[in-house]
Amino acid sequence: MLYKIKKNGPATILIPLEPTTMVAEGLTEKVVEEWLAANPQVVVPGDERLLVICQEKAFQNLTDILAVDAQGNLVVIEVKRGQTPRDVIAQALEYASHVASWDYGALNVRAVAYFKERGLPYESLLDAFLATFAVEPGDFAETGFNVRQRILIVGESIEAKIERTARWLLHRGVEISCVSYQCYRSDDDDMLLDFTEVVSQKETPPLSVSAVSTVPASVDDAVRRMAPLARALFESLCERACAFGDDVQIGVTASYLKLTAGNNFAEIQPRKDGLRIFVRPEGFTIPPDGSAVVTGLLVKRVSEKTSWSLNHWFVLVNDDQLLAAAELLHRSYAAVSKLA
Repeated sequence: MLYKIKKNGPATILIPLEPTTMVAEGLTEKVVEEWLAANPQVVVPGDERLLVICQEKAFQNLTDILAVDAQGNLVVIEVKRGQTPRDVIAQALEYASHVASWDYGALNVRAVAYFKERGLPYESLLDAFLATFAVEPGDFAETGFNVRQRILIVGESIEAKIERTARWLLHRGVEISCVSYQCYRSDDDDMLLDFTEVVSQKETPPLSVSAVSTVPASVDDAVRRMAPLARALFESLCERACAFGDDVQIGVTASYLKLTAGNNFAEIQPRKDGLRIFVRPEGFTIPPDGSAVVTGLLVKRVSEKTSWSLNHWFVLVNDDQLLAAAELLHRSYAAVSKLA
């Protein structure tokens, strides 16, 4: 049961939210699809982002939502209202096998058409990818798209047999996850959605050779893969960051390494010539797409088109910059501490 917290003078009242369904609310699958296309981050883990590049149209044999992740992999998203039908996994596998052969040209045509329909100011898929994931031009090539495919099933009710089949595929190397959602109505007639990851790709590592070679299994594994300069800078920076407090943790995702204190306060991308580090906007007055020298380092702010909490970044390339980098990280750490 979910509750809404409401103040009533000095007292605090917990008001239960009433469960409802999409059918009861007269809402179609297309409505949910539109919600998710506009807000894809709600159905992926909190440290991940997606770029939607296509949606199904009438008389097209295509998945409901097609997106790319931070590695350029395609994400096939199937959206269902009510009880998820038995054939949803077979349908998703069919779509994934269909798009697996698409090269950059095929993806770009669909992406550009979608961006135009949505009024998004991107001239190409690569342009949108660089802006969304704050990747520097030259750091990602067109050939990097669609190396792998992922499947994401989003349903109002994920049946046990769907969950069981998805987990069986996951354990055999198919990158698949399932997310369920529950609808609620509040006392002031607002509609709320609660998402739950039922089958997670974190349960077991994919077995495919490409996945094993690109996704680090641990922080140590990620550090071993770094170029020597990046590794030395990362280890020195982490030593300084861990001195901020006992709550500092070092973690890794498929996209980057991270420093956390409850929430991420730094996301670190290794490069051949050093590290690119994203921090929270604590104390900066840099306009979107702008830059400024802060504590001796050139700090850039990402575009307004990209929204996440760590939206300022800088590059660390030598030991002389460690003190300045640690100062910027400490600002971000302090911001996270305030959120706790």
